[in-house]
Amino acid sequence: MQPFDLAQGQDIRDPAAVLDAMRGSDAVVHAGALAHDSAGSPTDIVATNLLGTWHVLVAAETYGLSRVVCFSSAQVFGFAEGEGTPAYLPVDDDHPVTASRPYGMSKRLAEEMCQAWTARTGIPTVVLRPVMILNDQSLARYSPQTAELGAFVHVDDVAAATVLALSVDLHGHHRLTLCGPGPFDCALAEATLGWKAARTWTGRGLPGEP
Repeated sequence: MQPFDLAQGQDIRDPAAVLDAMRGSDAVVHAGALAHDSAGSPTDIVATNLLGTWHVLVAAETYGLSRVVCFSSAQVFGFAEGEGTPAYLPVDDDHPVTASRPYGMSKRLAEEMCQAWTARTGIPTVVLRPVMILNDQSLARYSPQTAELGAFVHVDDVAAATVLALSVDLHGHHRLTLCGPGPFDCALAEATLGWKAARTWTGRGLPGEP
């Protein structure tokens, strides 16, 4: 699968560049975004995240790809970083999506775009909704007390979910929360992909831990 990255001068807001990059692909993993409200102006965040998603979907339809895996965020639920409070716990994929700040709202609207596009084209879309993603280094800086709702998902578990999202036999549109420890119900990810997070707070592999 061919990478497409702003760090190498490629811009997801450029439809011709996206189309060229996806030529010859069978599927696409779309993770390009301004990934926080602090990552740019509201206009830049919405333009990048929504228009970029649209360019990926257009290219996927042009080439008849087998599926699109699109990264969203648990911020779509509308309670991250003090925006609101959960309607109930544990949070599952039926929880209302009420995000109204630029990043969360852009992901919320991108999810709707994927659903409508799949309904029209018949090409499956798998939307992954990770909570805070940590690697080994960043995990050392957090604890159940300092992470929001005590929740995280390890980057290795996210990668495993992505591989499954590309390979499991499925049809239609799916939205799946990814969480290791924390008050999030990932039963739908398990039922749809056969995915379960392997990393927990006690399985971090940090000094002094098993």
